[in-house]
Amino acid sequence: MNFAVLRFYFLASLTLIMFSVATDGYADSSENEAKLWLKEARQAASKLNYRGIVSYMKDKQIESLHVFHGVSNGVEQERLLSVNTPMREVIRTADKVTCYYPETKSISIDSKPSRQSLLLDLPDDLAELSKHYTFSLGNVEHVATRPSRLVSIIPKDDLRYGRKLWIDVETKLPLKFEWIDDQQVVEQFVFNSLSLEKSIPPEELSPSTVVDGTWKTKQHETLPAESLIWTLEGVPDGFHMISYTRLKRGANNRVIDHILLSDGISSISIYIDQLMSEIFTAQPRKIGAINSYTRKLLDKYLVTVMGEAPEKTVQVIGDGIHLQESSVK
Repeated sequence: MNFAVLRFYFLASLTLIMFSVATDGYADSSENEAKLWLKEARQAASKLNYRGIVSYMKDKQIESLHVFHGVSNGVEQERLLSVNTPMREVIRTADKVTCYYPETKSISIDSKPSRQSLLLDLPDDLAELSKHYTFSLGNVEHVATRPSRLVSIIPKDDLRYGRKLWIDVETKLPLKFEWIDDQQVVEQFVFNSLSLEKSIPPEELSPSTVVDGTWKTKQHETLPAESLIWTLEGVPDGFHMISYTRLKRGANNRVIDHILLSDGISSISIYIDQLMSEIFTAQPRKIGAINSYTRKLLDKYLVTVMGEAPEKTVQVIGDGIHLQESSVK
C-alpha cells in the first residue's frame, strides 16, 4: 500500500475556476500569486505543530479523522487516526510511513520524501507544473471558522483532475481540499476544527494500535530504476517514475512489483502480480477520486493501475505496460 492508494492518508486538492481577465499581465500576476500561496501552504503543513478533526468524504460516505502534526529537533511527525469502523491509523516519522490495519492485523511500511506533509504533497518547484496546470486565486471564505483563501489548480488536458484548496489566511495551513472530475467534486477533505500548538506531546504522535506476534508486516523492497523489467508505453506527458519497489505477499511470498508515477500533483500506482485465475476480464473501478483498471498480460500476469486521475488515464497506462523482450522467458 502506498500513498497514492492509501487515500485515507488522503491527500488532497484543488479545481476548475475560470476568471475573465483584462490583460495577460494580470493573469500572469494572479498565477504567480497563487503559486506563492501554494508554496507557503506546503511549508506551513510541514513546519507547524497542530491538531485537528477532519471530515473525509467520498462516494457519499464520510470518514472522521483525527490529525496530529509535530516537529521536534527538526524531525517531522504526523499521525492520522480514523475513528470510523474499522479503525485505522497512519504514522509518519520523517520519510517512513507506517499504516496499521487492525481488521486484518497487518502493517504496511513505505517511504515518502521527508518535508512533505501527508496533507499537501506538492513538489519544491511549481514551475514544472505549469506545463500541465494553470493556477488562480479565488475569494476568501471561512473553513473551520477561519478565513481561508481559495486556490485553484486547473488541468490543461482531460488526463488529470482539477483541484481546489482553501488556505488559512493567518497560518497558511491548507484547511480544505477538493478533487474535481468533469466539474464534479469526487472527493473532499476538510478541517472541522484546528488547534495550533507550541508542541505536540509525543504520545499523540505515537501509534495507539496494540500490535502482537499475530500481526503481519508488509514492507516494500526498493529496486533501482535500471532494474525495471517492464516497458511503460503511453504514459501521459508530465508523469515520471518516482519509485520501483517489490512486495512479497501470502504464504508463498508471491512477488508483486509496484511502480509509482507522479506529475507533481497526481500519483498513479502500477501493480504487477502473478495471474492466479484463468478466468478474467478487464474491469475499471472507481472509489472517490481513485480510478483503477486491471488487465491480463501474457496470460501470466495481472496488471492493476490505480490513482487519482480520470478513468481514461489509468486505462491508457495499463494498456501500455509490457514485459521487456529481454525478460520474456
